[in-house]
Amino acid sequence: MKLRRFLFIFTVLQILFFTGCWSSHEVNTLGITVCIGIDKTENGYLVSKQIINPRAIASDKATMESPIVVYTTEVNNMAEVSSRFMTQVSRKINDSHLRLVVFSEAVAKEGIQNVLDYFARNHEFRTDYYFVVARNATAKEILGILTPIETIPGVDMYNSLNMSEKEWAPIKTIRIIELVSSIMADGKNPVLMGIEISQNKTSPKSTEVLKQSGEYKLLKYSNLGVLSNDKLVGWLDEDESKGYNYITGNVKSTVEHVYFDEVKITSMTTKVKSSTRVYLLENKPAIEVKIKIRQNIRSVEGSFDIISEENKQILNEMFAGKVKSSCEKALNKMQKELRTDVFGFGEAIHRKYPKIWKKIKDDWNDKFSNLPVNITVEVETKQLGEITKPLFMKEEE
Repeated sequence: MKLRRFLFIFTVLQILFFTGCWSSHEVNTLGITVCIGIDKTENGYLVSKQIINPRAIASDKATMESPIVVYTTEVNNMAEVSSRFMTQVSRKINDSHLRLVVFSEAVAKEGIQNVLDYFARNHEFRTDYYFVVARNATAKEILGILTPIETIPGVDMYNSLNMSEKEWAPIKTIRIIELVSSIMADGKNPVLMGIEISQNKTSPKSTEVLKQSGEYKLLKYSNLGVLSNDKLVGWLDEDESKGYNYITGNVKSTVEHVYFDEVKITSMTTKVKSSTRVYLLENKPAIEVKIKIRQNIRSVEGSFDIISEENKQILNEMFAGKVKSSCEKALNKMQKELRTDVFGFGEAIHRKYPKIWKKIKDDWNDKFSNLPVNITVEVETKQLGEITKPLFMKEEE
């Protein structure tokens, strides 16, 4: 009896251990997607997928093959994408490692709601990939470029965006949850990072494969695109993009510089805290934005005594003025030209004064254009560097 019970339990355990996932696929049978590009056509979309070439990646020896293959297919709507690609690719396409989605400007201007619906509903996609807009190029052209450092261009684009957001104020990443939430929100609109081909940089030893796939070129992220609901309505320049990120608290670290007479002084921002307060001014909503910055001095190009408390205070005020100028440029662009609230001021009014918001939300673009906004910036310099005087400044006799 005990032996029979033991054999039964053993058999059940064996079944559990040897049972695999019904939908599993071996890695070497898959085509792994790292980027998806979406361009506009007359009747729908041209969808491009940057897929890893496993034969080129797996080889221990140098290979003449391109590390990626870009497949394209034309669809009437996004629901057809998976089925259409199956007619071209001999492998099961796996989209779970997607790093980047690139919209063309034409797609972004027309509206991205239908495209986002496809990405949100498809269970194969995770939620950690980024969205960007191709500038002065098609999405397909962006996907076809081989990058010189990373083997897989999609990984290079993802890593570059991820790292630069932490080090450079004009850069912002956005994933699907934040993008959809911003489109659906009352009183807030999203922004998307732009990506463009920077320059032609031919590899010293260009191969026939590279000529077919596209020579080595540099891609760079350039400024923020502004969406009204789900449609691209304009672009911020670099300074305005920086101002937007300061106001919304997206700056983690960045470099700033000011000139004191002819002396160039550069700082590294180490901490930024931004807060938005809603109050009533003559019974109408108004906004106060407070930005507090902590920084370290990185370089002093000229003769300037940074030890002096008076000079440190002057520097703090100069850096604060520069940041405030960037913020006011971004605010002016949004209020007077694009008439779109990307800062979430409407959302803040909704939370603080829901009854007032209910009265103004249908006419928010006009109300936002005349919304009083006061911006204050405080800068604190913590460290002056390893040396406290310019390296080649001579002592006065």
